[in-house]
Amino acid sequence: MDLIERYLGAVRWNLPSAKADDIVAELADLIAARIEDREEALGRSLDKDEVSRLLREFGHPLTVAGRYHDRQVLIGAELFPFYWFVLRILLAVFAVIEAVKIAGRIAVGSEPFFHALSQGLGDAANTLLTIGALITLAFAAIEQAGWLDAYLARWKPEELPDLGKLRLDLPPRKRWEPVFEIAFGIGFLAWWAGAFTIPFFPHDGGTAITAAPVWTTLYWPVVALVWVRILLSLVGFLRPAWKPLRAVLILGSTAGMLAIAAVLHAAERIVIVAGTDADKVAKIQQSLDKSLEIAVVVVAAISAWQCVKELYQLYKERR
Repeated sequence: MDLIERYLGAVRWNLPSAKADDIVAELADLIAARIEDREEALGRSLDKDEVSRLLREFGHPLTVAGRYHDRQVLIGAELFPFYWFVLRILLAVFAVIEAVKIAGRIAVGSEPFFHALSQGLGDAANTLLTIGALITLAFAAIEQAGWLDAYLARWKPEELPDLGKLRLDLPPRKRWEPVFEIAFGIGFLAWWAGAFTIPFFPHDGGTAITAAPVWTTLYWPVVALVWVRILLSLVGFLRPAWKPLRAVLILGSTAGMLAIAAVLHAAERIVIVAGTDADKVAKIQQSLDKSLEIAVVVVAAISAWQCVKELYQLYKERR
């Protein structure tokens, strides 16, 4: 019966010490009675495999010992809804903060895009895991202390906050919006390819502003990014139920936008000012360089926020 003794020893190891002897004795009697009934039904003694199967019916030693503990759960059923509510809210808030930090790291930092992205995602995962662990420990302490019982005994409906006003009710996308986005994307690609010109940069008093060489490097990445957005709008218009693909396209276009922003931020010039008046040219160039450097960071932050917004709208769409 070495198998039974080992089983009882494993159960004893996880029992409250004050009650261990009594519980093990009771459990040993139950096992002996079960073996006796089984042997009487079979008309013979049980072999080792049959005893093993019988002990499996009783359950794993940790499970059996857990039945004799006063507290069997880390967070009880009454406290769990409070825990789950707080966990979701705080994780969502910190996820947005981490997304903005990643966007800033990519746009402003000097690291390569994929290295900055991987480092940012790693830091975000560590932050979210830490927040989740701290919240879990806090609610486990609340469960252990029994503070919820006192709160539930004295709460009043009149004290509830009006959370309805705090909901993030973003307006649903109009049915025609994807069509407009597709048309705009095709028009942009035509302009980008030189089919027509729009005088963005004025020529004033012998001063001309032209695109810097960095845009030559970014020509095809911009084309690819616009096509991804066109595809996203097309899928949203024709197959709105393909939510996983739409989510991938949203994330992909945002990553592409951040990568382009990182290249522009690292470039020495985004536009080049030329003219006959050297002092005037230098002042305009310096002013534009500073303004566009800030603009690139702002665009990167807006792109990250737009990604969060679009994913939230996608999540809230009716299935």
